[in-house]
Parts: sequence; C-alpha cells; structure tokens
Amino acid sequence: MITETATVVAVDRDWITVEAAIKTTCSTCQAQSDCGTGAISRAIAPKTQQLTLQSPMPVTVGDTVRVGIPEAGIVSASALLYVVPLLVFIVSAALFNTMLPALGLASELWVLAGAGLSTLAGFVVISGLLKKMDGARFQPVLLSKVEDGRAAA
Repeated sequence: MITETATVVAVDRDWITVEAAIKTTCSTCQAQSDCGTGAISRAIAPKTQQLTLQSPMPVTVGDTVRVGIPEAGIVSASALLYVVPLLVFIVSAALFNTMLPALGLASELWVLAGAGLSTLAGFVVISGLLKKMDGARFQPVLLSKVEDGRAAA
C-alpha cells in the first residue's frame, strides 16, 4: 500500500475531499539553482492534489489523515500503459519490416509509420480497458486519522 498524509478539506456525509501536497525531489537536489527542470516544475506544476473518497470513520474539516492506494493496481496499470505499447511497437515494426517489402513499400519510413500507428491504436485500446476495469483497484482509501503526529486506527 502506498500511503500519503493529507488534510480533509470537505466532508459530505460519508464522502470526504482530502488535499495532499505534491512532493518533488528537486528541493533536495544539489543542482536545483542551475537546473531548468526544477524551475519549470516549480512554476508550472500544481503544489497540491485533491482526492474524493469514502470515509469509514468520522472526520472533520482540517483533520490530518493517512490515505493509501493499493500498489498492485498501480504496478499493473503502469505495466499495461508502458510495457505493452513498447512490445506492440517492437512486434509491429518486425511484422511491417517483413511484410511491407512484399507490397513494394521497402522504405523504413513506412515501417516506422505503421509501427507508430499500431502503437497508438494499442495505447488507445489499453487505456479504454483500464477505464473499464474494476475501479476499486485504483481507488484511494482512508487508512487512519493522524492524531498528534501518530496514526490512530
């Protein structure tokens, strides 16, 4: 379970909205004063993120809580979104490289275009499948209320 501390900003019956600060590694980097990436991330990136989730325990606005997201859901979604399109690109490039010369299209540009379009189509299909999958795998859950610097169950 990946956990994060957040602050309750709204309560609507058993649904709560929490706000968590987005942490970056730029603040700990020694090259932060000379790095353009750090400057861009500080200027453009949001500083907080809000999530709405169901609360199994009573909380009030201003409470600090621990929120968790199941690791298995994140790992499987990451694998589907990164590994599968890469494999689709490699396999389709090999297939197009074998098949297109027989059609008189021997240029590598045709192979690259075909593999790119196949990868895009694969990404769209995978993205659609992830949206239809069981959302509970990716849903954040309220783990505990934090009281005086320690978590209370």
